[in-house]
Amino acid sequence: MDSEVVIIGAGVAGSSLALALAKEGMDVCLIDKGAPEIKGDIYKGRTTALNLASLDILEGLGVRKDIQNYLTPFKNIYVWDSEGTSSLDFSSDEIGQPKLGDVVTNNAILTGILALLADHKNLRFLSKDSLKTLDPQKESIKVCTEGGESISCKLVVGADGGLSSVRELSSIKIRTWSYEQKALIANLKAEKSHKNIAYQVFTKNGPIALLPMKKDNEEYLSLVWSADIDYAENLLALDEPSFLNELERKTESVLGKLSLDGKISSYPLHQLHAKDYYSQRSVLIGDAAHSMHPLAGQGLNLGLGDVKELANRILRNRRHGEDIGNEKMLIEYSKARKSINLRMMGFMEVFKNGFGSTNPWVRLGRNMAFGVAQKAPELRKKFIKEAAGII
Repeated sequence: MDSEVVIIGAGVAGSSLALALAKEGMDVCLIDKGAPEIKGDIYKGRTTALNLASLDILEGLGVRKDIQNYLTPFKNIYVWDSEGTSSLDFSSDEIGQPKLGDVVTNNAILTGILALLADHKNLRFLSKDSLKTLDPQKESIKVCTEGGESISCKLVVGADGGLSSVRELSSIKIRTWSYEQKALIANLKAEKSHKNIAYQVFTKNGPIALLPMKKDNEEYLSLVWSADIDYAENLLALDEPSFLNELERKTESVLGKLSLDGKISSYPLHQLHAKDYYSQRSVLIGDAAHSMHPLAGQGLNLGLGDVKELANRILRNRRHGEDIGNEKMLIEYSKARKSINLRMMGFMEVFKNGFGSTNPWVRLGRNMAFGVAQKAPELRKKFIKEAAGII
């Protein structure tokens, strides 16, 4: 069976792209080894701080209204280090916006997208199947799956994460390294109101983020604790009271006493960047092309930026009667997104190393730089706009 586009991977990025193309009448095939459903509590799992640009993308897809009840706005970000030597605080008021973004679980976003995808008869979903081979030709590419499907299309999109099969089969090389850290994630309840503030503290063992959330108008927090591997394993071995005591100590009880709402989960942290975002009639988006430290929650925001850029270029070519998988279009997409993604990844590395370093000279330079940033309105605005995705 033929399609115009085959997308491998039905996470938020892949499903968003499928929806963007299907809405415009394109024949799309979406393939994922999992079933098209959300398992477990929609309020649990990984959390993303969606910036304003990402919220606009979801608005354009028609998703935002369906997930509105799961969104928690944050107006302020407060960042400090455990040494007490430097801090930064930013407000949406400084850039004339009512908020800097919304915090939401990836499960909630995906639920909204999948509900809309079900309305499109021009979308074919092959669940519980996976990619086996790619055979690119001059004017098309043939996709064969482990389940025995054979599909001819104009373009294959790899939205299949850090271990991307599309990337491997397309012989696209990557640059990657481990942070030697794990991210611990959990939901928390706090003694004090979060007041729609996102908190981030840097400790010698890694950064801790407390993101404001709500459920049925009841406040809670999403914890993202990035910790050195040995320390993370020790934390996971603690009983609940001991874990919470350590967390309160590390965060200086900024929100008072804390309690767990559910279990703690963890995953290893690494950075990855593809040297190219495309090969012959195949292209990468999201974590298949780039993954980064969850420090500022920018990973999914960058992925949605990829979706918008690629969808616009595919649809433009289609409207003009041009090949949607031609090399010119893929080069243009790659150039546009690589510069943005690398800039954000580089910025996050500088931010992470600047706040996280114990080197006294680095700390001195960091304190001077952040002192300037606190007192320079235009520099602050630029930083805030960058984080909000409105540059």
